[in-house]
Amino acid sequence: MKYRSDIDGLRAIAVIPVVLFHAGYSWMPGGFVGVDVFFVISGYLISSILLNEMSNGTFSFARFYERRVRRIIPALLAVLMGTLAVGYFFLLPDEYTSLSQAALATLAFVPNIYFWDTESTYFGLDIATQPLLHTWSLGVEEQFYILFPVLLFFLYRKFSRQTLSWILLTLFVLSLGANILLAELYTKYSFYMLPARAWELLAGILLSLGLLPAIKNRRLADLAALLGLVLIVGAMLTLQENDVFPGINAVYPVLGAALIIYSGMQAQTVVSRLLSHKALVFTGLISYSFYLWHWPVTVYTKMIWDSDSSRPFILVLSFVLAVISYRFIESRYRKSARRLPRTRTFGELGTCGVFVAAGAAFILYGQGLAGRIPADIMETARLNANQLPVSQIQCNSFTGNGQAEEADKGQLCRLGKQDAMPQFVIWGDSHAHALAHALHLAALDAGISGYALTNGGCRPLAGVYRKRNKKCLHFNNAVLEFIKNSPSIQHVLLAGYWRIPLTGQGYDNSNFLIMDSETRISSLLENEDVFRRGLKRTLDILDGYRLSIIEDIPEIGAQFGKAVANHFIRQAWLRGGVQSQYVFIDEIDSYDQKLSNALAILPAHWDYIEVKPRLCDDQKCPILIDGKLVYSDGDHLSQYGASLLAPVFRQALDPVRNSHQ
Repeated sequence: MKYRSDIDGLRAIAVIPVVLFHAGYSWMPGGFVGVDVFFVISGYLISSILLNEMSNGTFSFARFYERRVRRIIPALLAVLMGTLAVGYFFLLPDEYTSLSQAALATLAFVPNIYFWDTESTYFGLDIATQPLLHTWSLGVEEQFYILFPVLLFFLYRKFSRQTLSWILLTLFVLSLGANILLAELYTKYSFYMLPARAWELLAGILLSLGLLPAIKNRRLADLAALLGLVLIVGAMLTLQENDVFPGINAVYPVLGAALIIYSGMQAQTVVSRLLSHKALVFTGLISYSFYLWHWPVTVYTKMIWDSDSSRPFILVLSFVLAVISYRFIESRYRKSARRLPRTRTFGELGTCGVFVAAGAAFILYGQGLAGRIPADIMETARLNANQLPVSQIQCNSFTGNGQAEEADKGQLCRLGKQDAMPQFVIWGDSHAHALAHALHLAALDAGISGYALTNGGCRPLAGVYRKRNKKCLHFNNAVLEFIKNSPSIQHVLLAGYWRIPLTGQGYDNSNFLIMDSETRISSLLENEDVFRRGLKRTLDILDGYRLSIIEDIPEIGAQFGKAVANHFIRQAWLRGGVQSQYVFIDEIDSYDQKLSNALAILPAHWDYIEVKPRLCDDQKCPILIDGKLVYSDGDHLSQYGASLLAPVFRQALDPVRNSHQ
C-alpha cells in the first residue's frame, strides 16, 4: 500500500499526549486517549495490508505473523529486560513479585487480562508501582493480530466483499454497544478487554474496506480533517481521569482519527500536510519504542523524584531511549529476511524471551527477592502492616442469620470488654473496619462492649445498591435485622467512604453509580439524591436509637501508591532512613460542600463525630508520627492511625456507658 507520512505524524499526535499525561502535566488531562488513536491506526493499516495481499493472492499467515513478531517483540523484550533489571533496585518484594507476574503475562500476550484480573486499574492508586501497566494495550493489539487475520481470511474466502463488510460492520456495532454499556457497569472490563475495545480497531478496518465514498472536494476534505483534529485534541484537553471511560467519551478520539485518515485517502489536506512535518513523522516512527519506554521511566523516576523538574527529565530520557531502541533494535529486526534471516531472527528473539521468562519466574519463585532489602527496613514494613491482632478483636463471618448469600462476605467483630453486654454497633465498609480498632480501645477504657458490622464497599445506606449487584443491599438489610434483634444495642455509629457514593467516583477513579427503588436513570447527578435518600432511610429505620455519623478520614491520594507503607520503606531503603514526618495538605473540594448539603436535610436525631481535628492541624495532616504510619493505603487508617482516634470515640461512647452504670 502507498506510504502515508501523515499517518506517522498521527502516531506522534497519539503518543506525545500519553507521555505528557503520565509525566504529570495537568494541562493534558485526557492524554490517555492517544491509545485509542493508535487502535484506529492499527486497524486501518493491518486490514489494508491483509486485503491487498488477499486480493493479489500473496497472503501468507506465516509471513504476516513473522512481520508482527519483527515489529513488536524485539523492542518489547528490551523493555521487559530493562524494567525487570531496574526493578531490582527500586521495587519492594510485593511490587517486584507483581512486576514478574506482569512480565510473564506480557510474554504470553495477555497483559490486559492480567491487569483486568488484578486490583490494578489504569487510574487507580496502585499504578504508581506498576511499571508494565501500559502493556495492556499491547495485549489488546496482539490478540487482535492473532484473531483478525483468521477471521478476515475465512470471510474473504466464503463471502462477497459486501457481505464481508456487513459482517464486520455488525461486529463494530456490537463491540461499540458493549463498550458503552459496560463502561458504567464493569469499567475495568470495558477498558482492558478486546471485546469492548474491538470497535476501535474495527473503525480503522471499516475505513480500509472503502465503504464510504471518497471525498473529492478539497474544501470538504479539509473540513473533515480539521474536525477530526479538533475531536482528538479536544478530548485530550478536556477529558478527566474520573470521567466515564472508555464509553461514549472514547468515540471522540476514535472518530477524530478516522476522519483524519479518511479525509487524506485521496489527496493531502491541510491537516495531513501538518502531520507530515519531519519532526512529527520522526516521532511517529519511534512512537512504539517511545510508548514502551515512557511508562517504566515514569514509574521509577517518580519513586525517587516526583516534582515539577522531574517531568522534563521523564520526557527527555524516554525520548532518548526510544531513539536508541528504534535505531539499534527495531530497525535491525525489521530489515528484509535476506539481510537478517528468519532463523537468526527467531533464534535471537527466542533466546531473549526464554531469558526474560526465566528471570521473571525466578523473581516470582523468590517472592520478590526480599533479601535485597535490609532486615531493619523490612521490620518497619511488618510493624506498619494494617493487621488487627486476633487476640484483641475476634471477628467472624456475618451472614445475617441466614440472609442471602451476598451477605456472607460481611464481618462481625466483637469490640471492647468481651464479657459485657454489647451496647453499640459501628456499621459500614472497609473504612468502618479500619476505625473498629479505635472503638475497641475506647470501649475497653469505658468498660463496655459492642460490635463492628462491616463489608468492603458497602456504605450504611439502606435500600441502596449498584446496578446488577445487590450485595450491599442484602448486607445492609441483614445488619438492620441484626440490630433490631439485639435489644441491648443502644448506639449505632455509621461510617464509610462517603466520597464514593456521593460523587460517583470510585476508589480507582472509575465510575461508581448507585441506585435505589426510586431511581429511574443512573447518573452522577442522581448519585447525590440516592445518597441522601439512603442515609435518611437508614436514620428513619433506626429512629429510637442513639445515632452517630462519623466523618470520613482525609484521603492521601495516588501519589504514594496504594501501599503507603511501601512509599516510606522505599525512602528508608534508598535514602538511608525513614523521614520523621511527612505532611500532606487536605484539600477542600466540591465533595465537602456536597456532604454538608446532604447532611443538612437529614432528620435532627443524630450527632456528627469529627475525626480530622485529631489527625490534622489546619488541614496539614502528618502521615508519619513517631516513626509510625498513620495510613495503610491511600484512604485507610493503619492500626496505629486508628488508635489516635480512640479518645474521640471514648468521648462519643460516654453517654452509652453512663446510661448503663
